[in-house]
Amino acid sequence: MLTIAAAVFSPPCFAQDDDEAAVQQRLAPLLDRFVSSVDALSGYSVIMTMQQRIGGELKPTETLLMKHRRKPECRYLKWIAEPHKGREVILCTDRDGGKLRVHQPGLLGLQLLLSPDDLIVTSGNLRPISQSGIFNMAQLIRNEGQRRAAGSRDGAPLPMLSERSVDGQASLCVHRDQGAAAGDPAPYEVGASELCLAWLSAMPTDVKFWNTRGQLMEHYGFRDYELDPELGELQFDTRNPDYHF
Repeated sequence: MLTIAAAVFSPPCFAQDDDEAAVQQRLAPLLDRFVSSVDALSGYSVIMTMQQRIGGELKPTETLLMKHRRKPECRYLKWIAEPHKGREVILCTDRDGGKLRVHQPGLLGLQLLLSPDDLIVTSGNLRPISQSGIFNMAQLIRNEGQRRAAGSRDGAPLPMLSERSVDGQASLCVHRDQGAAAGDPAPYEVGASELCLAWLSAMPTDVKFWNTRGQLMEHYGFRDYELDPELGELQFDTRNPDYHF
């Protein structure tokens, strides 16, 4: 029976003349470790960098802290560098009708309650906040694995593997020249994607998406994970004394 990893990236290769079985032996355990590790998590925190192409323009890189709890699902995000330094967002699926509580720093110190499809939110983001994080990423890999295990390869070219250091994290990177993974509601036509996983933790370190014209559309980096920290209600409450709502 194929593992999830084997189904998603079978058969991978470093180059055309590499030994397919040897490459698969290196990749499959790492992807399986990622999916199984994420399945066991109740929550995590991570420093995330984000760069997106909006309206044809590649925007500056943003850096933020994200706390993400599985049940009931909540996210807290704080921008910790310019641009947007000091911005905070809380999103809990069981509160406020699924709306975002936003603190925008500045002279007025604005506090807003916004719908995820509000123009203020969507104009600066390719994807909704609800799609962010490694829980969603693991589910996409699982969906793609099930599709490929069922025999649907869609004539896709073989993926390519490489090894590199990402923010000091030794990582294995998988580059695929094909469309979006199964279940990925990308807001543009995906032409290629790349996922890097740390050898030590099996957690994502770098994710990139290109459109069919070869333009980089999304680039996300991940570092300083804390897995299964204490994420009680106060971590997703505007009354938290460490927050500035």
